[in-house]
Amino acid sequence: MPAKPLPALAFAASLLCLAAGPASAQYQPDGAAAAPAAAPAATPAPGYAAPAPYAPPPGYYPPPGYYQPPPGYNPPPGYYPPPGYYQPPPGYYPPPGYYPVRPSGTPPGYHQHDGFYMRLAMGFGYLHTKDSYAGSTEVFSGGGIALNLAFGGIVAPNLAIFAELSEVSAINPTWERTGYSSETLDSANVNLMGIGPGVAYYLDPLNLYFSGTLTLAQVTASDSSSNSNLSSDLTDYGIGASLLVGKEWWVSANWGLGAATMLHFASMKRKDYDARMSATGIAVLFSATYN
Repeated sequence: MPAKPLPALAFAASLLCLAAGPASAQYQPDGAAAAPAAAPAATPAPGYAAPAPYAPPPGYYPPPGYYQPPPGYNPPPGYYPPPGYYQPPPGYYPPPGYYPVRPSGTPPGYHQHDGFYMRLAMGFGYLHTKDSYAGSTEVFSGGGIALNLAFGGIVAPNLAIFAELSEVSAINPTWERTGYSSETLDSANVNLMGIGPGVAYYLDPLNLYFSGTLTLAQVTASDSSSNSNLSSDLTDYGIGASLLVGKEWWVSANWGLGAATMLHFASMKRKDYDARMSATGIAVLFSATYN
């Protein structure tokens, strides 16, 4: 029986596979291009170093507002923005339970005597007038309304100058004359009036004041019994003075309420005969002062 040629066939098949391998690896479909090879990474030339990151020169600061932080930006720990830099936006309200602290101290002019000065005082008074002529003395006396008004300004700490109008009246006064019995003049009034410049000084913190005025004074009389309200000047104008001592309590930043006593005296010439009349009025007043 002849021998089988199996080893020879196996050797021939091995040679065919080795020949076909390189051809299969180099085969590519039509239209497909080979992928380019990656470029090698660039390296700096020998002795050349890469530039360092740029930093601003020392002492450089950006202009104000140039670096505006975005909404919701939180500064790094330990950073404190300058005062007032973060102004709350319009419509911002403090959280519940937060109460802003009011500025300490008092506003300018609070409970101080400064600026415009106005004193309004009214109360009750007593008036006594007297004159003598040819051995006869005539007297008018009685109680009535008293008034004192002053308008001016503060010219130095606690010192005021002003123009003043004052009046003390005797309503239904008692009339007396030498050789005659005294008589009450119903429906008649006798008034001592004065106007002139004055000055007042306050003692703080008591708010106690002293006031003095040089007056141009006159005594007048009126009679309303005949429905004609007749009035006449008993004297010419003369020289007088009014003095006040008062105490007030602050009731607001600029208003004070209080009380005062007033003394007003004057000397004048009678109109109808050659004699001089002296008049003295005293009063208790309730005052309201703006200063």
